[in-house]
Amino acid sequence: MSIKSVWHRIKAVSFIGDMYEKYIGSKKVARIEKKCREELVKDGEKYMGLVEDTLKDSGAIYYAYAGTLLGLIRDGKFINWDFDIDYAIVITQDFTWNDLENLMKKSGFKKTREFVFDGSVKEQSYAVGKLNIDFFGQFYEDAHMIQYSFEYIPDCKYNNENERSVYLVTLPKVVETKKIRMENVDVSVPTNSEEILAAIYNEDWRVPNPNWKSNSGKCSVLLKNKVAYQVVL
Repeated sequence: MSIKSVWHRIKAVSFIGDMYEKYIGSKKVARIEKKCREELVKDGEKYMGLVEDTLKDSGAIYYAYAGTLLGLIRDGKFINWDFDIDYAIVITQDFTWNDLENLMKKSGFKKTREFVFDGSVKEQSYAVGKLNIDFFGQFYEDAHMIQYSFEYIPDCKYNNENERSVYLVTLPKVVETKKIRMENVDVSVPTNSEEILAAIYNEDWRVPNPNWKSNSGKCSVLLKNKVAYQVVL
């Protein structure tokens, strides 16, 4: 089990995870994140190459996303404070979550978590070595793409420890990708990467901000009274 997977299990219990991090485990959390960061620096490129090889003949549209995409486009490397790998995957009738899981398993990845909202999977996480790779499902909707993002909000009331609040993320449409070089590996990115980054991180995305908070960009809207369910495997 990866270090990140262990932390997922702790955080799955929202009250315990929040209290643990705040009062008991802040130093341990810092050590875990430091270890994950070291693993990312050590093996991140290798496992991104494995993702690329796994999906290259799948017919799916996939690309480095979120913090991983930001680091690639802005700095040509992983962000200094990042500790996992993010990919977007376009889910269609021709390429489903089951297709992704089957391909990933064949390449030695283990599914560790998924989020279910409105009766269907929206996000999956996989472990390889000691690293975690998150796949964010994206869906075509007219001239845009939509995605769902999930977050534990302390002031919200949940029915159980696995519920999470839901954000609707509306992004510019991605129809083509290209490869860019990250030292020793070619990585898929959207041809409109800068447009995507401006939507997620706002227009000042080129300025490093280690205090940036998830879902604070202009593309994210909280869906009030909606919850998703986290399944930790």
